[in-house]
Amino acid sequence: MNANTGNPSRITPDPVESRGIGRTAKALCLGALVTLSCVGGAAADDDGDVDAQRAASDQTSDWKVGIGLGAVNVPRYPGSRYDYTHVVPAISLAYGRFFLGGLPGSGSTLGLGAYLVRTEHFQFGVSVGGEVRKPRKESDDPILRGWGDIARTERGAAFANYNIDWFNVRGYVSTDIGGKHEGTIASLALEGRIHPLPSLTLSAGPEVLWGDSKYTQTFFGVTAAQSEIADISPYAAKSGINMVRFGVGADYLLTPHWMLGAHVAYGKLQGDAADSPVTTDKTQRMLAAFAMYRF
Repeated sequence: MNANTGNPSRITPDPVESRGIGRTAKALCLGALVTLSCVGGAAADDDGDVDAQRAASDQTSDWKVGIGLGAVNVPRYPGSRYDYTHVVPAISLAYGRFFLGGLPGSGSTLGLGAYLVRTEHFQFGVSVGGEVRKPRKESDDPILRGWGDIARTERGAAFANYNIDWFNVRGYVSTDIGGKHEGTIASLALEGRIHPLPSLTLSAGPEVLWGDSKYTQTFFGVTAAQSEIADISPYAAKSGINMVRFGVGADYLLTPHWMLGAHVAYGKLQGDAADSPVTTDKTQRMLAAFAMYRF
């Protein structure tokens, strides 16, 4: 339902601005997982409310600004048995079809993107951004000592989203454009949403994540030099599905300006990623909570 119809004395959030905040909040929470066996495609998702998207098409000239803070607990690197918790700031700045902030599929909480197509049910766009931390450090696990860190890189992404009523299909392709041998990753996800309360959105759905040979070898392969250092056999990791996962989330519009949310994802590594000697835990978990404020 359109938030601005009904009782005029009732204070309800603007669905257009809430949608932008939701996109950035999910990028904040899930973008940390893009390098974790290419988990993070949910950042490409919009709120999914049909009326919000219709309003977005009609109001492409408005500035929308939001700031937020999130706490994210994720594995230290793809396949790690150790996790860590960090606080991530986020900013969202949107003008018409352009946005700065959480980028779908880029693994960055700061970058630039644009919707090339945006209709009531379908959105398609591109983005460019950078990773906010090194995706793997040699200090993350004893097996990695002497291997050196995997450097931060810049990523270019294309994303698409189709929604109808409560159902959403989304996907992205993200590739390393910084020359750091991190390859190309892709995601396809299904998601259902319900609104038990006008200000509360509950979401859940599965996701399949794929990496090309360059990505998989960088994160799960073992070179001859690395095998000598770690005293293990070399391992050639090929392209394929690296992970399947299931995620659930809750987003609550506390006031017309404040949004709170929490997201949980549980995934299992697959194929060469699961069999890699670098992998010390095939189960990958993510916990995240955030607060966003829009001006």
